[in-house]
Amino acid sequence: MNGTVHRQWHAPAARFVRQVAAMATAWVLLAGTVRAGDEVSFASLLREMADRSALTRWPVPPYRSLQASSYNRAAKTPDEPGGWFTNGDCGFVIRTETNSGRKECILMEHDGPGVITRVWTPYFYRSMGNRKGTNVRVYIDGEAEPRLTANLIELVTGKGAVKPPFAQYTVRAGDLYLPIPFAKSCRITQEEGAFYYIINYRAYADGTRVESFRPEMLDRHKALMEETGKKLTDPSAFSGGKGMSLAKSIQPKQSESLDLPPGPGAVRHLEIRLQADNLAQALRSTVLEMTFDDVQAVWCPVGDFFSNVNGIDPFRTWQREVKADGTMICRWVMPYRTGGSVRLQNLAAAPVMAELKAAVSAQEWTKDSLHFRTNWWTDVPYPPRPPRDMTFIEVKGRGVHVGDTLVVLNPLWSWWGEGDEKIYVDGDFDHRFPSHFGTGSEDYYGWAGGEVPTRRDEFCMPFLANVRVGGQKRDWPAGKQPYTHGYNICTRTRSLDATPFEKRFRLDMEAFNMIGTPDAYLQYALVTHWYGDPAATHNRPPMPDWAAKSVPQTEDVAAAATAAPAAKAFAIKDAIEMEGVKEVKLSPGLRAGVQKIGLALPPHRWSGESQFWARATKPGEWAAFTLLEQYQPRQVTLYPTVSYDYGLLDIYVNDKLVVAKWDGYDPASRPGKPIDLGVQVPDGNVLRLKFVVAGKNEKSKGYFFGLDAVVLGEQAKDK
Repeated sequence: MNGTVHRQWHAPAARFVRQVAAMATAWVLLAGTVRAGDEVSFASLLREMADRSALTRWPVPPYRSLQASSYNRAAKTPDEPGGWFTNGDCGFVIRTETNSGRKECILMEHDGPGVITRVWTPYFYRSMGNRKGTNVRVYIDGEAEPRLTANLIELVTGKGAVKPPFAQYTVRAGDLYLPIPFAKSCRITQEEGAFYYIINYRAYADGTRVESFRPEMLDRHKALMEETGKKLTDPSAFSGGKGMSLAKSIQPKQSESLDLPPGPGAVRHLEIRLQADNLAQALRSTVLEMTFDDVQAVWCPVGDFFSNVNGIDPFRTWQREVKADGTMICRWVMPYRTGGSVRLQNLAAAPVMAELKAAVSAQEWTKDSLHFRTNWWTDVPYPPRPPRDMTFIEVKGRGVHVGDTLVVLNPLWSWWGEGDEKIYVDGDFDHRFPSHFGTGSEDYYGWAGGEVPTRRDEFCMPFLANVRVGGQKRDWPAGKQPYTHGYNICTRTRSLDATPFEKRFRLDMEAFNMIGTPDAYLQYALVTHWYGDPAATHNRPPMPDWAAKSVPQTEDVAAAATAAPAAKAFAIKDAIEMEGVKEVKLSPGLRAGVQKIGLALPPHRWSGESQFWARATKPGEWAAFTLLEQYQPRQVTLYPTVSYDYGLLDIYVNDKLVVAKWDGYDPASRPGKPIDLGVQVPDGNVLRLKFVVAGKNEKSKGYFFGLDAVVLGEQAKDK
């Protein structure tokens, strides 16, 4: 967001923090975290990062979680859908300035004390061929010289001074989780222009004591960093407290439960293992229910809770783990005041053998203690257009958002993502704009696009996991990758980058499919993990009817697409409809728009029953299209239209002439033969197609031209 808007946002944020800070002296956290009046330091933040109890109470000192990113500034309000869902979230910054003769772009700036908690960027810069990128500088407390100067890609991928797990490569991207505290202010810049970036940070109230970061802290606190890193990457089982367990066959429509010992106490370790003839169904239809102090705190299918849907996919993060034998482990601390229960309910039509173990120990309950919550939501398959905002959850009351899982079922091979996250906290609802506006679903979950993912792109680390990447079609043609066909599961959990809210919270994610053809339906399931006051309410009640249904498969999503009214429209497979491309420039005076051709009958049918139609009147007029999010060489095939009043076209790709004087004349108006534009290498992260009127056939009555669709074939390396 631009500099003016960015500064305005912090006025209400500062007022909010000041109000909460007035009560800070009454709040006491557990040992190892910062107490009211203590200084926030690099060391205290490291200890907090690996303290499982830190999130179970309202934070002291209180803070607001904020985000700076390269989201497309065309997004203004939800009332303007055209801009609200604009893609191309690349290169946008607050402003540019010159420091010591260097042109630097401002990625993030904040006046007041705070902490940088996460930085993400791709491991390439503007093109897949550039793995070097440029330097990033972190200016702290108004100083003229940066406290930290580093190559941004090296910094986030663990190749610089900060090593894993505090900085780590994921998939075509890196994530920096090293806390960078600042006492008075922070400004982060990048040389030569920004690419994609996300920066999460805490904003504390004025007067909060914060020890500002210095690079020598990496050496001074080396032992503490090693200790914290080991806790995050090698989480041990909880020892002590009271162990409880059950191992029973749960019959259809029945349940089994464990009553927790009288409180105050906390569940510190939860372990579940299911066995069934149809394990995929059992993972969805066996529901985990947890009640604390008569509050239904957790209602979620077991598989979705552990980011395992339709099968066992092992992974390990700091809070959750799934082993190859199907053992599922949760290490979130779940406090309660008086008592509670853990229940497994079988909503399937067949029995399931369930093993459940829990470890419980004493934990003080105060007026600032929070219950652990988890909620689940799903819906019918969504068509590719129009894009929409899906809500993970909306909460009223006080709490802290600590994690979520996105499940996407894709019936096609192609890339399904690009939906931006939008997180609203408290005053954001009055502004009608989120304080977290992202750059893409894969970016939110810590990795990056650049090519269509495969099973090779699965990963896990302390707070991020790409648990599953499609690859489930058994009859895929020999030698071909199934890519994202099937289930795709991403999860992100939080520690220092958790998001507190005082009165209201909502997490939205855009359902935005890169493929716009009628068959490109997707089905979603969303899981949200959070801590909340006992009185906090939300909009995600139990969905037993949905959990009891047969676990969806790609065939079900494809059938939903076939049954939809839009399926009656002819569509070229995997096409990008030219009339749907938003990034279009026209020469002065050229009139163009969408031409509907719904009455055409086979064989004369246009993809989507419409086309981009340009009413040119003379040679030299042109239309230029920019296809975003392109990083790999692609086989480009153009589907044009021919007609009695169409002209000759020179066709350029990335400013290079690839087809000269293509003749659009034909006595009848009909789809023309596909034009092979060859394998094209993106320029930066885009493909630019330009069509210039070069004249006309002597038989033609005009200079018009029509463009139906373009298909970008699989990456050349996969051919």
